[in-house]
Amino acid sequence: MDKTLLIIDGLNLIRRLYAALEAEQDAVRRVERTQSIAIDALSKLAQQFDPDYAVVVFDSNGKTWRHQVYPEYKLGRVPMDDALLESLEEFARVFRYNHFPCLRMSGWEADDLIATLAVKASQHKVTSYIVSTDKGFTQLLGDEYILQYDYFAKLGYNKAWVPGKYGVQAEQLMDYWALVGDTTNRIPGVKGIGPKTALNIIADAPTIEAIYANLQTFSERIQKLLAGGYEQCLLSRSLVSLKTDVSLGFPLSKLKFQPKKDA
Repeated sequence: MDKTLLIIDGLNLIRRLYAALEAEQDAVRRVERTQSIAIDALSKLAQQFDPDYAVVVFDSNGKTWRHQVYPEYKLGRVPMDDALLESLEEFARVFRYNHFPCLRMSGWEADDLIATLAVKASQHKVTSYIVSTDKGFTQLLGDEYILQYDYFAKLGYNKAWVPGKYGVQAEQLMDYWALVGDTTNRIPGVKGIGPKTALNIIADAPTIEAIYANLQTFSERIQKLLAGGYEQCLLSRSLVSLKTDVSLGFPLSKLKFQPKKDA
């Protein structure tokens, strides 16, 4: 029987659960309720997927390589409430107590760690279920061993879903986003190029390199829009592309899931 790895985007889950409790005025109580609901969510996910391995992945504190190459990265995002930020270590402690391994590595976003885990698992024919609402993971779905699940919408996503949503294959998403940009993370695209135009361009030239190597084949309007944007497109593509080769320093066996037995 194929083995499975349950990868949970920790902050993605926690922040959404916390936001749903905005009516709670007591900051301490709000965090405590979020922890309780988060544990319940993890338990439900474990029952649903019955994984051989599991891990909750967190972002590291401070800036990452993306901030170093592009200081405007995520600039303007609404900051996390102090009460929630200060309680993240306690979340991890509670998760571990309930037998969910947690991972955080200095200098790395959870996204890159999750992508690396999923790809490494795939190399051993282990199917990963990435639990997150983050669209960035969609780029990994070209791999038959990598699937995504939205806990809140109760929807799963695979390779076949991607073209219907974006109009391109999963492997083309990074070039597509390089053209249209990623407003969530403040990553610029090419000014004047929206989704429809980007799809028309990629239909003729599937990568940024191919687009600019064949610039003369496009209409005069498209040529003007793209003119001088090659380096920016390459930068944007690198920023939206998830790292899949982070040195984790431990084998998959370290994430073996052993459900907590009721007393």
